[in-house]
Amino acid sequence: MGKLRWLVTGVLLLVTAWPAVGVKVTIDDLIRIRSVSDVRISPDGKRVAYVVSTPSLDTASHEPVLYVASTSGGPPLRFTHSTRIFNQPIPTPVLRWSPDGSLISFLGFVGDNPQVMAMSGSGGEAYAVTSMKDGVGAYEWSPDGKKIAFLTPDPLTEDEQKRRKDKSYYIQVDRNNRVPRLWIQDVPGGTPKAISPPGQAIVDFSWAPDGQAIIYSSSKEYGFNAQYHSSIYLLPAGGGEPRTILSRPGMNRTPRYSPDGQSIAFISSGGYDGMISAKDLYIMSANGKPETIRRLTDETWMAEYVWAPDSHSIYYLTGEQTHGSGAQMFEQPVMRVAVAGGRAEVVTNGAVVTFSISISNDGTQLAYKQVESRTSGDVYVMNLAERRSSRLVEINPELRQFELGELKAVSWKSFDGAEIWGLLLTPPGYKPGKRVPLIVYCHGGPIGGFTYGLFPQFMHIPGQVDPYPVEAMASAGVAILFPMPRGGSGYGVAGFRAITKSWGEMDYKDIMAGVDAMLERGIADPDRLGVMGASYGGFMTNWIVTQTSRFKAAASACSLSDLPQEYYLSEAGDFMIEYFGLPWDANESLIQHSPITHVRNVNTPLLIQHGENDMRVPVGQAKEFYRALKALNKTVELDIYPRGGHVNFEPPLEREYWRRNLEWFTRWLNLAPSVN
Repeated sequence: MGKLRWLVTGVLLLVTAWPAVGVKVTIDDLIRIRSVSDVRISPDGKRVAYVVSTPSLDTASHEPVLYVASTSGGPPLRFTHSTRIFNQPIPTPVLRWSPDGSLISFLGFVGDNPQVMAMSGSGGEAYAVTSMKDGVGAYEWSPDGKKIAFLTPDPLTEDEQKRRKDKSYYIQVDRNNRVPRLWIQDVPGGTPKAISPPGQAIVDFSWAPDGQAIIYSSSKEYGFNAQYHSSIYLLPAGGGEPRTILSRPGMNRTPRYSPDGQSIAFISSGGYDGMISAKDLYIMSANGKPETIRRLTDETWMAEYVWAPDSHSIYYLTGEQTHGSGAQMFEQPVMRVAVAGGRAEVVTNGAVVTFSISISNDGTQLAYKQVESRTSGDVYVMNLAERRSSRLVEINPELRQFELGELKAVSWKSFDGAEIWGLLLTPPGYKPGKRVPLIVYCHGGPIGGFTYGLFPQFMHIPGQVDPYPVEAMASAGVAILFPMPRGGSGYGVAGFRAITKSWGEMDYKDIMAGVDAMLERGIADPDRLGVMGASYGGFMTNWIVTQTSRFKAAASACSLSDLPQEYYLSEAGDFMIEYFGLPWDANESLIQHSPITHVRNVNTPLLIQHGENDMRVPVGQAKEFYRALKALNKTVELDIYPRGGHVNFEPPLEREYWRRNLEWFTRWLNLAPSVN
């Protein structure tokens, strides 16, 4: 055991050998790509903990392993072996260091439920800190390290347990939801105590710097809509009546005290009650007086943030509403904004995409996941005084052996003269002027978009959830256009709202203008065009094939075809109200903007793929479109994936998704057969 147990290289070794330098990418290569799920620097800044996730065809899951690396260099050490880090449906370790840096904690399985696990910061065996019957979600250490706060629902009552056992239990919609409550427990060995009111769904929370209170956001709604209708409260750590800090329409979440306790930062829609808005960073006085509220960022989609230890500035990352406009809309750098106000500044260098930031207690070092154009993300550390970053760990060094396609930003003029941007992935070794098959990849959302990286729509989670193996497609000789039409990210809030009551109009024209531009520039072969997309991108794909026959093949995943049905049956159906209105008021518009209405026009061979348990876009949407196309004797195939949700999280199913799409486009675009 001893030293041998901790002797580890910086990557997980796979039994299957990787190819020699210069080889094209296949589906089998992509399914082995590892991803970083979390990054957390130690309080003293000397170590970085991170989790590496590896897809496993054998276990049908993404297998996470905890590593720790020294910021001064040297090989990282593997810290977990038999301990199962929480990975359902994908790795969500929630890494934390105890305030004194002596322990590393994370969510791990005890039986079938996730519990807070802890282990020595120097290695050893992990042990369970909590033992809640329904498991634990989010958690945080108290500032003195003597307690943890966490989320879990109330235990079932004796009557509920009895009724579940005798099969008489039933769900009362909107009445017996088991919402997450806030609990506190001494560490080690304390008795957990629920401190938030029953029935109040907690969205997120953090400790006050003195450890005497917890500030949190909660909602009267439950599930998907909760964060978009949230308010902020303050609760004594010993329990008691919550005090309302901020209650106004829309999103008000992720509240965090400044280290000096004088201010509270939070993410908010600024009083706009809905999804089609910016999610900016705000600040207010710790006393919660409304007149002290100030907005620190301008039309961003805030993803995560950390206070600088001196309380004078905040480091943050954007999400769906990416960093900027133009060529910068595909980047997500680390940003910094002064609490006193002023223009936010870019901290990182180059065209990068970043996730999972944390800062050392002395404010000198920042750790994060960084993605570059042709990577899947590595662990980086930045010396903030010098603004000098260095890669601490390379997660997929094997990528250097492959001949990858080139991914670059491109732009074109749309029908009304507006400049529209996208990414273009060309085949390895592509020579300008050569016409190649072109597949248009429509992004999800509508609010959403692409970034740089090996999986341009899914760099924040394991990229294998992407239904389209774009790098393998490029290796098969295809160019991929990733358009960013209005309605999605990159054009501000006005761009978000540009497709209100008009899905399939301006966004469709923006995309088709991009196709025309690729033809005019001698890149695309006009006789071998394809289109694909998932979720809203699936809607757009279904819509496109009802509007034009220019494409020789199409593939849509978890796609919408009937907009009125989406309001009634989806867990996220309320967002249809924002775009169109209630179905009984806007039925004609919803019908006219539904692909199913124009199904007779389809002449493009279409592959439809859907997860059987999709709650975001129920599988009935796929069955409806498929049945209509079959009745009309159109060329269509429908694949339904067992256990699949809005995306697939099981590597064997992910691989089948990819195989089917590559096979489909190979067939209809007359590509050279490739090895899976």
